Amino acid sequence: MKAIILAGGEGKRLRPITAKMPKPLVPINGIPAIELIIGQLADAGITEAAVTTGYLAEMLENSLGGECRGVKLTYFREKTPLGTAGGIIPARDFIAGDDFIVASGDSVSDISFSDASDRFFDMGRSPMIILSHADEPGEYGVVLTDGGGRVTGFSEKPSISSTCSDTVNTGNYIFPAEIFDSIPEGVGCDFGRDLFPALINEGKPVVSFCTDSYWCDIGDCASYYEANMRQTGGENSAEPGCIAEGADVRSSVVMKGCTVAPGARIDGAVLCPGVKVGDGADIGKGCVIGDSSVIGAGAVVAAGTRLEPDTVISAGSYVGGGGFSGAATLLGGGGIRFPREKLTLGLASRIGSALASVFPGGRVGVMHDGSADAFGITSAILRGLRRGGCGSILCGQGFAAEASLAAAAMKLSLSLFVCRAGEDIGISFFDGNGLYPKRETERAFVAAMSAEPSTAALPGKSSVCGVGADYYLPMLTSGGVSLYGLHCTVRGGGMAAAMLKRALTSLGAMPGDGLTLTISEDGFSLTAEQNGFVCDDWHIKALLLRYTVRGEAALPVSSPAALSDIGGGRVKRYTRCPSGNGEDGIRALAGKNPELIHACAAAVSLCTLIVRSGKSLEKLSEAIPPFWYGSFEYKSPSGRDLSVLPHLGTPAGDGVYADYFRGGVRVVPTECGYRILADAVSGEYADELIGATKREIEKRMKKQ
Repeated sequence: MKAIILAGGEGKRLRPITAKMPKPLVPINGIPAIELIIGQLADAGITEAAVTTGYLAEMLENSLGGECRGVKLTYFREKTPLGTAGGIIPARDFIAGDDFIVASGDSVSDISFSDASDRFFDMGRSPMIILSHADEPGEYGVVLTDGGGRVTGFSEKPSISSTCSDTVNTGNYIFPAEIFDSIPEGVGCDFGRDLFPALINEGKPVVSFCTDSYWCDIGDCASYYEANMRQTGGENSAEPGCIAEGADVRSSVVMKGCTVAPGARIDGAVLCPGVKVGDGADIGKGCVIGDSSVIGAGAVVAAGTRLEPDTVISAGSYVGGGGFSGAATLLGGGGIRFPREKLTLGLASRIGSALASVFPGGRVGVMHDGSADAFGITSAILRGLRRGGCGSILCGQGFAAEASLAAAAMKLSLSLFVCRAGEDIGISFFDGNGLYPKRETERAFVAAMSAEPSTAALPGKSSVCGVGADYYLPMLTSGGVSLYGLHCTVRGGGMAAAMLKRALTSLGAMPGDGLTLTISEDGFSLTAEQNGFVCDDWHIKALLLRYTVRGEAALPVSSPAALSDIGGGRVKRYTRCPSGNGEDGIRALAGKNPELIHACAAAVSLCTLIVRSGKSLEKLSEAIPPFWYGSFEYKSPSGRDLSVLPHLGTPAGDGVYADYFRGGVRVVPTECGYRILADAVSGEYADELIGATKREIEKRMKKQ
């Protein structure tokens, strides 16, 4: 058996470490990552390996030479990147009909290729993916398997809410030589995205070997640092002679050629080759200092700062980072949330600059809740957008649903809503359909926040727009309906309730007892009550689907199953944060029925239905089959454990779903646990399903 080592990647998320160094050569406690991998292959009896190179290929080839750890190396340089699978085609003659291992050249692991090879032959020499477990699968390809280890499906870099397993593709495989016949020549082809799904669709077996051994994809600076600290037990990884006596250096990676002067203090940072740190300089946690940079005496580099190669920081100066640095919480389907004291105006401007790099030449609107904190952050975000060359629109004061409509009505690349959330600041994101953006946008934004900010040659244009008067109120009142004679009361604090009162009054409704409408502060949820009969948000949507919505309609995949039955097959489903373009048509459809998204629009439609039909809320609801929708936020003290998900149900867009005789349960992972959603024929049975699911989660977590 031979091996092919994939070593052509540029490692953009590892910059500035990879600015002057190919990713496979980054040192893990002083040893290049690829050399550790070659050693593992040698332990499995491999004596010959092909190495596919690309970025800084000559440096990599010169460093390894023709032999490493007893393994003879043959190089194949990629002129045009053709993906992980397409990239191995040139090595076909080298393999010469043998079975072979494909190893990732830029990960660190304790994977036993010998054990994996044994499994490969036991499984009949079918193409094999080596899997591992990941606490955060969102940066990897999640692989779904049956009880026997056969691969059944894939979920590429899912959002938190779409995650259905913690088993991920390590980028290591074992193949029979015949696999080359399934890889198209001259076109891009990726193992996880293209080849394996194609094989499964053709009914051909793809199998797995799941290891519990350590595995780390050193894809970004944080994981690179963690891999080094695991190797050193938390001590420094430093070349001898780099750190002068009297310097205080803790838990840091100091590469060759660096000099750290007496009195310098470095804590939890990475110094690339040739960095010089002056006397009394202070470098904080999470910093990455690029090759040959100079940090002057007494200079302070704030935590989380990344400096490109050859940066010179003058003596006594201060450099502030501006990345997340652990201060922000990414929400799986809402936006980002910062502790109030951590979200500085500089960091808010950085958010704007990052969004400008995600949407070059686009237009981004920003709305706030009217609080002083949110207004200041909004202004700073707008400055960052303009500096990055993106069009920026101040959408004024409003509520979250209003910002959602602004994105769709004004055809924006993105709309933001900034608000106080307790002691935090929340920033919600909405795409051009008024929904939370797709996974690709989410990942691009996070990557841009980790990169150095750029300034456009020409600043972006700025403007101001009154969304409420120009778009939201006309959307509610343009139907030409009259609500004269309807007496209703609107409850709920904030601007959403004020907007609804204004709309109903302009349509002729009068205040008074009769129909009571309670709207949430964000403007997305509505409850109605009339003569003691209560209709919650989902049952209001059911009424609208039954009586007023014409044609196809789009709803979240996590909404009650009964709505599909009520819609008569017209209901399409979309996930919260999808990957790829497969749901684009459905997401566009969602914006065409604002009453299924916006509580104000739902309220106007419901009032119109009551007036036109002459029927009470209770009488109208008699046509709706009974259903109950319950939810429970399960917060685990030890955090979520994604390995329990496959035991709770089957993948279903957002999380996993288990179908029962009189209902079903969906379990969606969140930042700190799980959201349990029960869809049943009665409230009592929904509570039973939630309770049983909680107990199953606890039982599974105790076994881990």
